[in-house]
Amino acid sequence: MRRGAGVACVVLLVALLWFFPLFRVVPLNSTHGTTVTGAATTTFDPAAVAARLWSTELPTAAQRAADAATVAADIRANPEVARKKHGGSAGLGTAYYFVRGTGKVVSLDRNYLRLRLAGSSDTLVALRVGPVFGNVVRDGCGLLDVNKVPGLQEYNALAAELNALVEKNVQPHLRQAGVGASVTFAGCSEAPETAAAPGEPILNIVPVLAEIQQ
Repeated sequence: MRRGAGVACVVLLVALLWFFPLFRVVPLNSTHGTTVTGAATTTFDPAAVAARLWSTELPTAAQRAADAATVAADIRANPEVARKKHGGSAGLGTAYYFVRGTGKVVSLDRNYLRLRLAGSSDTLVALRVGPVFGNVVRDGCGLLDVNKVPGLQEYNALAAELNALVEKNVQPHLRQAGVGASVTFAGCSEAPETAAAPGEPILNIVPVLAEIQQ
C-alpha cells in the first residue's frame, strides 16, 4: 500500500509540474530589436533612425563642427592635445573628429578625393568616395546615445545604414568634382595617433555633407 501511495504521489507531482512549471524557457530573441516603454513595445528600426538623423540632426550639427584647418594645425603640433581638445568618443576608446571646411581638389582616385584646405599651401585632407565601412559616421557625429539602442546588432545596423546614406547621397556628387574645384564639406574622421608625413592627408574624412563649385 505504501509503495502504491508513493507512486501515486510521484505521478501527481509530475502532473502538477507539467501544468505549473517552476520556470519557462523563453527564446533569447523574443524581445530582440524592441524597446519597451511601460506596457508598450516599439520595434527599433535602424533605417528610420538613420534617416531621421541624416535629414534633421546632422545638417544642424555640421554647422557646429570643428574647423578642419584648426584641427589639422593642432594635430601637427601635438596629436594627443588635439584629440583632447577637438575629439569625441562613443565610450569605446576610439576618438573621432567631426569637422567642416573648404578646400581645392588636387587629386581623385577610386577611394579618395584629396583637398588642399583653403588658406594653406600644404595641408591636405582626403574625403572618402569609395565604399564606407565601420563606425566613423555613427560615432563621429556625436549624436547617438548607445544606451537608447536595444543591442549591439541594432547599433551596428545603424552604422551600416548611415554608411549607406553617405554612399547614396554624398559620394556620387563628389566623384564629379574635377581638379581645381572648390569643395565645402562636413564629415567625420578617426583621430590619428600621429601627424601625417609631408604630402599626405592629415585627416581621412567620411563626408556627410558636400557642396562643389567647379
